[in-house]
Amino acid sequence: MTFLRGITALFTAFALFISLLPVSAEEAKEGAVPSAYPAKSVILAEASTGQVLFCQNPDEKLPIASITKIMTLLIAAEEMSAGRLSMEDTVVASAHAFSMDGSVIWLNEGEEMSIYDITRSIVISSANDACVALAEHIAGTEEAFVQRMNSRAAQLGMTNTHFVNCSGLDAEGHFSTAADVAKMAAELRKYDYYDEFLLTRLTYVREGTDRATQLLNTNKLLSYDGITGLKTGTTDNAGYCFTATAKRGDMELIAVVLGAQTDEARFEIAEQLLDYGFEGFRMFVPEYDREQLKDISVSGGVEKTVPIAPETGQQCLVPRDGGKEIKYLYDIRSELKAPVNKGDSAGKIIVLLGDDTLFVTQVTASASVEEQTFLVSLMMVIQGLFTF
Repeated sequence: MTFLRGITALFTAFALFISLLPVSAEEAKEGAVPSAYPAKSVILAEASTGQVLFCQNPDEKLPIASITKIMTLLIAAEEMSAGRLSMEDTVVASAHAFSMDGSVIWLNEGEEMSIYDITRSIVISSANDACVALAEHIAGTEEAFVQRMNSRAAQLGMTNTHFVNCSGLDAEGHFSTAADVAKMAAELRKYDYYDEFLLTRLTYVREGTDRATQLLNTNKLLSYDGITGLKTGTTDNAGYCFTATAKRGDMELIAVVLGAQTDEARFEIAEQLLDYGFEGFRMFVPEYDREQLKDISVSGGVEKTVPIAPETGQQCLVPRDGGKEIKYLYDIRSELKAPVNKGDSAGKIIVLLGDDTLFVTQVTASASVEEQTFLVSLMMVIQGLFTF
């Protein structure tokens, strides 16, 4: 199940778990999730399923500062995956890239730098000039690249997002939401091009020259168990923002914090959310009763039966100690009428946690069966005559 499909189809599962969330500040001190955080918007989701475990104003449109660079890096990763971009390629900095302020690596106009150094400068040090240089290298201009960013956001179902630049500097009409950021973060985590950079605390570009520039990672959760990334961001309008990703076993969580009141608060909130997810939930993959999924009869077909199977990829998070039993309700048809096409519906399986529905899995025919017509019967007889 993709993130986009999961975050919509499984969002209703949030109602299942909301009753488990504590509401007191005292409980929050013990690592549980409180009812509200000192931030404008937060969300905790699982990357592969899109399941939301906690949210606070997840769809509020907000400036997101350098969290924007997740989309910039995603487009670059997709270009590398398609073979149109390589870490060995050389970028030539433009006057526009040179003009960037904020966090920069002081690119000079006309300076050449590899995609390797450009992307690690973005990932580790959030360099705005490197970000613009990368965008221009891929799309020709920052404006053309931003059009691609918005197009990709639409494809990912980021309906409350609009980019104006590739770096995240404050600009009118540049906004996103915690829920949308979680979607693009999950998409970026499908690629491993930046894994080395994401966990690097300190390094340098132009090392060994008189223009050596320090790259310092501002992610203060680099020592967190299972951390995989991802991106900080701070501007006057956005406040303190952070998207953290961490993986343990087959579960990768995404914690998005937008508009935190202090630098420390964004990391504390993200850590608390990740702790809550890892300690409170486990990945559940259904185990179906094969006796319930035997071949079913086909009426009027050249074959008397057809094999059936449930959809693959269905999984979700469930409470580790919820005290509720996982149950399966099988609603399988006893017979299909020919002709049967592979993929035709043969029923469904309802997976329950206690009395609450986790999800519904469709059961379909695994093969096609022709209708037993006179012509088909005649052809079978003729084939039999010439079979020795």
